[in-house]
Amino acid sequence: MRKDFFARYSLLILMAFFFAVPLLMQGAHRAVRSNTNKVVDWLPKTFKETQELRWFRKHFTADQFVIVTWPGCELGDDPALTDGKKDDPRIEQLAKYLVPKEKASSAERSRWPEHTKYFQAVTTARRTLDDITSKPSEVPYDEAVKRLQGTLIGPDARQTCVVVMLSDEAIKNFRSVVGRRVPDGPLPWQRKLGVLIESLEACGIDPETARLGGPPIENVAIDEEGDKTLSRLALLSGGLGVALAWWSLRSVKLTLMVFTCAVLSAATGLAFVFWTGQTTDAVMMSMPSMLYVLAISGAVHLVNYYHDAIREHGIEGAAERALAHGWKPALLCNVTTGIGLASLATADLEPIRKFGLYSAAGVALMLIFLFFFLPSALTMWPVPLTRKQRRDEHEMQIAGLSDGRASRDLWTRLSTGIIRHHTAVSLACFAFIIAIGCGLMRVHTNIDLLKLFDESVRVRRDYAYLEEHIGRLVPMEVVVEFPAEKRRAADEKVAAAEAATRSSFLERYELVDLIQQTIDKELGPAGRNLVGPSLSPITFGPLIPAGSKDVARRNVTNVKLEESETALKRSGYLETDPETNTELWRVSLRAAAFANLDYGSFVNSVRAVIEPVLAAQRVREKALQQVAANREDESLAGGAVCLWNPGDSNAPPMTVSVETPAYRKHVFANATQELLDRARLKLQRFNGDLSKFTNEQREAVVKKFKSFDCVVAIGNIPDADIQAMNTAGVRLVDARRELVPSGEASPVAMGVAMPAPIKAVYTGVVPIVYKAQRALLDNLIQSSFWSFVTITPLIMIVCRSVRGGAVVMLPNVLPVLVIFGGMGWLGISVDIGSMMAASIALGVAVDDTIHYLTWYREALDQLGDRHKAIIHAYRRCAAPTLQAALISGLGLSVFAFSTFTPTQKMGWLMMTILIAGVIAELVMMPAILAGPLGTVFKPRPKTAPASVPTPHVPKRKTQLVSSRS
Repeated sequence: MRKDFFARYSLLILMAFFFAVPLLMQGAHRAVRSNTNKVVDWLPKTFKETQELRWFRKHFTADQFVIVTWPGCELGDDPALTDGKKDDPRIEQLAKYLVPKEKASSAERSRWPEHTKYFQAVTTARRTLDDITSKPSEVPYDEAVKRLQGTLIGPDARQTCVVVMLSDEAIKNFRSVVGRRVPDGPLPWQRKLGVLIESLEACGIDPETARLGGPPIENVAIDEEGDKTLSRLALLSGGLGVALAWWSLRSVKLTLMVFTCAVLSAATGLAFVFWTGQTTDAVMMSMPSMLYVLAISGAVHLVNYYHDAIREHGIEGAAERALAHGWKPALLCNVTTGIGLASLATADLEPIRKFGLYSAAGVALMLIFLFFFLPSALTMWPVPLTRKQRRDEHEMQIAGLSDGRASRDLWTRLSTGIIRHHTAVSLACFAFIIAIGCGLMRVHTNIDLLKLFDESVRVRRDYAYLEEHIGRLVPMEVVVEFPAEKRRAADEKVAAAEAATRSSFLERYELVDLIQQTIDKELGPAGRNLVGPSLSPITFGPLIPAGSKDVARRNVTNVKLEESETALKRSGYLETDPETNTELWRVSLRAAAFANLDYGSFVNSVRAVIEPVLAAQRVREKALQQVAANREDESLAGGAVCLWNPGDSNAPPMTVSVETPAYRKHVFANATQELLDRARLKLQRFNGDLSKFTNEQREAVVKKFKSFDCVVAIGNIPDADIQAMNTAGVRLVDARRELVPSGEASPVAMGVAMPAPIKAVYTGVVPIVYKAQRALLDNLIQSSFWSFVTITPLIMIVCRSVRGGAVVMLPNVLPVLVIFGGMGWLGISVDIGSMMAASIALGVAVDDTIHYLTWYREALDQLGDRHKAIIHAYRRCAAPTLQAALISGLGLSVFAFSTFTPTQKMGWLMMTILIAGVIAELVMMPAILAGPLGTVFKPRPKTAPASVPTPHVPKRKTQLVSSRS
């Protein structure tokens, strides 16, 4: 680079930046406005959970729904009562305004008002009650109301709601449907009210008193809170940062230059997102703050090089000499930070991967401002040293460290004290790292969507109202699949052996009913209270006569159910896959939003109560096959079956988790008995333990067993007893291992090949969030690992020593451990907003380390004395390091007052990271270099004139610092 480059071209460079600013700001603003958050789309499309959700959406329409209610949204009495209370008329008015006609052709829909394209269907309690109480279901009115309580009707049987299913057009942009005006947002006049909010006004419903819930509401609330945070706190943060910069730099010009550089760097990072056709999200909104911090740090260090250039050769050409001296450490800082951020590209979660890639790109683009804008500005508007800086100039002489005024300098006293007590300081730092590092074992992740918001935020108030007056809201879906080879029609005549494995509509209805009953009993309000009342086709279907085993009566009921199939499909809970001809029965669960629910445990609990029922269905089929084989193709009804289950048949207490083997076996045993009993068999139970029987008693048991068409063994029975029964000729179905862990194939008894099994698919928001939660911790470990693996060799190259690089990386562990070890000890969960802190922490720490090493190696080469080199580097780096931390940390601390939890955490985390980085560089690094580990650095042969000023030798010879290495 020519010496007069900036003197010749700085004006042109600044003009280019001036004309580029509108483009940068426009791109940044559009990137901010593109802020869109869809939690269900965070996982890669290759994940099983993502594929299952996409499959679910293909067959069912109610995955993306909005629940709307308001004070006075009440259900009337039974229409059969002539003087009964009427429904709130606004309910039906809103339903017809959104979807004018329930069944409409494409041609009719094309003539509807523009706003209706966003809505696919509308469900109200009154319409659903009319369907359930009329033919073919004909459920009594009171029973129908009871079925809908906790879902469409509140606990008081009065408060109700409108459930709006959104169309594909709405799913593309939730904000256009349910977005509200953000008074404090960027350009708020451009934020139009969502069409659903406008529809409420059109129907005489006050949008301010209306309560909305559902997955789209959560996603839009994240968008809106992000807007509010930017507008409320960004200016305050920038203003505080400017004041702190002026206080640190004592120059209005330098303050404006540094902050212009930082703001333009952050804007460029955002604009780059827009230029590449991508959108921002809740995680990406943290990127501008990070770029702002890193740009300030880099600019302050370059200003420090600028001051040194003035001291050495005057203000003429100082900016160019500063860049010539500082470009290498600045570039290395940029590379190491970029590597740390790029390591996030290995993450499974899409927002984290985008954050890593675009932040790394933003850090690279930052060099344009550090290497061109800042030197050009300093050349056009040079800033001389202040009076204090000129007065203290001679204190930078290394010889002055041994005596005189320099010994009274703050940085000299601090560095001298650290050197004198380096052993104690090093041991204290390592002890602190070990102690706080143990907290890593306690780190846990959490992606609870409502915890993203402060308690004062509207979405939390709305959800609290909905859960109190209607029911629970967090959705999970279970789809029970019946393959074509597992079904038979009412008019289809099949042999008994085939009927054993092919269920009638009534039998399928009963199985889903049993699944729903088991969920409500074990996990519902009467059980562990994890879910509210569930919905399934049974909710909308007719009552089944209880306890009837009459074949003719069951045939009539089966025919009636088949006739109601069309009505059940209208409910949105029964479908048939046209490609595979698989019948799909949907069971919809709703968990509590404010119960501190562990989604992983919840998903496992749901599996733990459903899989035993499906296992019981497989046992039923095997038992019926055995009965059919023994009765020579006669009717299965009346077959004699014994259920052999030794031990205690009492249910474990509710304090026992449903995931334990004991409880799963209990559910399995009850479901097996219930399904066999519904199969119209003569069912008996045997609970005896043969190990406690005499030989005569055992022979009696064998004789009794041989009288049955089938004996089903499901308890803890020794293999020897099973073998003895088989040898004795007992017709036995060994179902002891039918209840296998999830994911394993179930065994096939008697060597008979079974058709494709009846199985359940678990999907919806809860499994997606649970998978994202597990991936978050895995990604945290992976990204941290790859950051260290890639940055450590680079530091070793910078140090030109493997051992030296390893020693230098020790202090850089401190910020990472302080963040995550501290969060583990304090019980603070790692969420989607704080995931990137490890990469930021490592980048900030390594940046400061590189600048320190640059000065240290130069001083060591010229002076040949470790202790003097440490003090020299300390005096060069301490002030800019502390200034950058102060400006950035306190400037970002205002974000801790945000109502958006990820932004809150980012504010606290950035402060903690910067404080830890300062301690790592200004306390731990000098102590390590002054001790035995510091001997890895040796003076290099001198190849150029000394850059360290010629020392001034004082008259006094008292030496405060040992010059021995």
